[in-house]
Amino acid sequence: MKFSLKVCAPAELAADVLAVSVAADGAFSACLAALDAVSGGFFAAQRDAGNFPPKDGVSRLFVNVPNVAASRVVVVRHDGTDAALERATATVQALADESGWGKVGLLLGDGAHAADVMARAAAYAAYRFDAFKSDAGKARKHEWLFVCDHPEKAGVQAALELAHAWALGSAFTRDLVNMPPNVCTPAWLGEQAKALAKAYAPLSVNVLKRKEIEALGMGALLGVAQGSANEPRFIVFEHHPANAQNAQPFVLVGKGVTFDTGGISIKPSAAMDEMKGDMGGAAAVFGALKALCEAELPLYVVGLVAAVENMPDGNAIRPGDILTSMSGKTVEVLNTDAEGRLILCDALTYAARYKPQAVIDMATLTGAMVVALGGVRSGLFANDDALADALFAAGEAARDLAWKMPLDPAYRDMLKSPFADLPNISGSREAGAVTAAAFLSAFVDYPWAHLDIAGSAFKGSTPKGGTGRPVGLLLEFFRNKVV
Repeated sequence: MKFSLKVCAPAELAADVLAVSVAADGAFSACLAALDAVSGGFFAAQRDAGNFPPKDGVSRLFVNVPNVAASRVVVVRHDGTDAALERATATVQALADESGWGKVGLLLGDGAHAADVMARAAAYAAYRFDAFKSDAGKARKHEWLFVCDHPEKAGVQAALELAHAWALGSAFTRDLVNMPPNVCTPAWLGEQAKALAKAYAPLSVNVLKRKEIEALGMGALLGVAQGSANEPRFIVFEHHPANAQNAQPFVLVGKGVTFDTGGISIKPSAAMDEMKGDMGGAAAVFGALKALCEAELPLYVVGLVAAVENMPDGNAIRPGDILTSMSGKTVEVLNTDAEGRLILCDALTYAARYKPQAVIDMATLTGAMVVALGGVRSGLFANDDALADALFAAGEAARDLAWKMPLDPAYRDMLKSPFADLPNISGSREAGAVTAAAFLSAFVDYPWAHLDIAGSAFKGSTPKGGTGRPVGLLLEFFRNKVV
């Protein structure tokens, strides 16, 4: 994937195809008007002849347009909204794949914001996970060309560079989520962490194995891991460039359950294959750090990944077991399928040693979150209003949406155990996503936010697989922290 900015008139852009737009009311965009003028009214004549796309998202292809350097021009009708621009770009991407076009001029909108929307939509639509297919690597590679010959050129270039960083981080996250669970084990994630750190100078990593995890006293994490033949890993990244602007780091924490059967409280078999995506939070930490490195943002950021597999063998934890977490708090396990909060509570305790400026955890944590928000928005819980507002705004700007959820003390009161400090579930069907966040809040004493991405990180429908979220939200959040 390559994004290139060209300083020229639209008609002068050498490409296999130019994609331009016409508004919902039939008005020509600036680029289409420019092409119409240089071609002697070619497009006006096509419109008058009824050859233009009849509705939003539909395209028409024209060849041999007079005085236009590109071999083809595709006209797409859209209403000018970001969502319509994304759909129009996806239409062009599909045509480019089908037709084998290499150089594609994306002139569907003008300015830095439109360039950002188009670049991200093109990269998202172009993504393929074909590593386990016999024709792997044969997908068409496109160069996306953008035109700007006015003072906003620097802004457009900056938008494309940030979109490229996001695209690499998002695709990396999607690759990890889509990887089959017989490959993506905790140990394999540890190896990917080492490879990622090796690729970027500001990034270092320490991958802790079972004995080191035991030495830390992470009894909740180890309890989840004890039913699997695949050993756990606790991965500690540090992104610490020499020009870092913050002494106190931001800490990202990711739930990395590489496969979740539910343990003894086993899940139904339907769609259980999708539980390979239960490490979506961990994958987002990987992708966010990659994007951060690619964007060269001067920030000190720590990434923590708790990686385990939740299996139901003879050594697995049982409902009724009591685990001692790293914090010293004890947890009664009432449901072994509420395992994500068990590994996260130890990771959140570990995060305190950095005296963090803020901690953001990401987890495919609850089915209740899917019921509440579906796949449109991630659930956003926080104990700090400023942090919550900043993350919400970043999601809006990056079109990686979240929604602020409550965290009233009354929800913590729903977590009562007669035998331990806390149960891992409330025992009620009410407010499942909120009580899960309330459980986590018992292990933090710093500014903290929790993103429940159970609905947003993985799509069960076409195209099935990881979405790369919330890498966009996180990258925008970090970009806003750079002075």
